[in-house]
Amino acid sequence: MKLKKKDLEFLDLLRTGKKIKEIAQKLGVPQSTVYYHYNRLKKNGFIKGLKVEVNYNGSNEYEKALILVSLNNVHTNEFEKLFEELKGESIIREIYEVSGDWDFVFLVNGPKDNIISFVHEKLQNIPNIKKIQSIFIMRHVEI
Repeated sequence: MKLKKKDLEFLDLLRTGKKIKEIAQKLGVPQSTVYYHYNRLKKNGFIKGLKVEVNYNGSNEYEKALILVSLNNVHTNEFEKLFEELKGESIIREIYEVSGDWDFVFLVNGPKDNIISFVHEKLQNIPNIKKIQSIFIMRHVEI
């Protein structure tokens, strides 16, 4: 099979992590056409599988951590202020509102220094935060 110009464009977009809808829009074709090209290229050995690699600052090493946060004032409008304050923080993957001694659990990942800086330079300077605890994940076991 000889690759066409559209095939090369498709592979480049796929390689950069674009979603099917984005690829379809970029190429000006329906999503069904994108699925067709994907399956045809995979069948002919041009796509061996999709692999996502996280590479922070050129290093293959990064950490995952849970950060527990308790607030002084736990009114809903204070939650929204906190979320607004944290908008755009690239290391935050998920935020859970929880019950008990803690109000939120943040799932974060990135270089260890970035996580530590986030806690010490960002979170500790937010006035409504009462206490913080960082828990670095040492091992993950799926059951």
